[in-house]
Amino acid sequence: DATSQDAMLIEEEEEEEPVLLLVSGLGCGSDSSTDGETGASLALRREMLLEYLTDPSLSNGASVCRVIIAGGGVSPSNQSAGDIGPGGPNKENSKKNYNKVAKSKSSKTSDAANHMAFSLRELDLYISELLSSGIPVDYIPGWHDPTNANWPQRPLHSCLLPLSCTFVDLFSRCTNPYEGTLGVARSRNGAKNAEISMKVLGSDGLSVADLRRFLSKSDSTKDNDAEKNDGDDAIVSSCMDALHQTLKYGHMAPTGPDSLPTFPSSESDPFVLSSRPDVYFVGNCDRFETRLVNVNGEEIDESGDDKVGTCMTRLVCVPSFALTGEVVLVKLKSLECEVVSFNDANL
Repeated sequence: DATSQDAMLIEEEEEEEPVLLLVSGLGCGSDSSTDGETGASLALRREMLLEYLTDPSLSNGASVCRVIIAGGGVSPSNQSAGDIGPGGPNKENSKKNYNKVAKSKSSKTSDAANHMAFSLRELDLYISELLSSGIPVDYIPGWHDPTNANWPQRPLHSCLLPLSCTFVDLFSRCTNPYEGTLGVARSRNGAKNAEISMKVLGSDGLSVADLRRFLSKSDSTKDNDAEKNDGDDAIVSSCMDALHQTLKYGHMAPTGPDSLPTFPSSESDPFVLSSRPDVYFVGNCDRFETRLVNVNGEEIDESGDDKVGTCMTRLVCVPSFALTGEVVLVKLKSLECEVVSFNDANL
């Protein structure tokens, strides 16, 4: 009967719902046992993620229509890890002792360059394995990638990822911040299989990390110094609260160019949100957080009926894969969000 046919169509639509996979902080190049917790364990977790996406027997992985790598693709070298941060250069590392350079047997610059070359080769090989399975991949450069430091960051040069760039129709070298449009088939206004455009917006997370410093709140009730920020009585705002604020401000980088390095622009500001995104994310967060907001920027209760018939934006804080082993799946039709963890502790 008609009722059973409609139920079957609904089930088919749910099964065929496309999924966007968000990952950050792959940390390619961090494979030696000297790296501690992020060494061989991280390499194994990356292989587990690759198998999850390429194995057709895994139904969740088979529904992934696109992968977005939100920064952190390469691991930082020991030299560059603490040189420059969101608040400026590290004064201790910026001091150069020319006598030490003359007496040293190796060059720190060449060591950092060799580490970057090794990390890029591994990242290129890993992305090419993803692309060989037919999954489109968008790569967003991050803090430690070989590109310009000022925002917006340019895409990585094609010579740095030669294997991945051979997949012309599947691989996209993107800017940071990232903006993309995904076509999704959805029933709207009685029209079945009508394709609509889903706007996806995000970055590697450096702008949110810098904004969190200015959203800190003082709390004099804490007695435990370990819970305080660098000995001060300040509580750092969460990544989700900072991301939500940028959506309310209508600006992706409100702290630039004061503390976040950005290019000067006299004609227009490229970080102004001209339209509402459907998915708004930041990468390299310490933990997974998500929030659903309406067109006015107010949080929606997902357990209730507030989201019925309203324009919504899914806010996602993508955790660092190197720290947590987690990736985020976003269903593009319903905007439902879930986290998948790859843990090799029991192996």
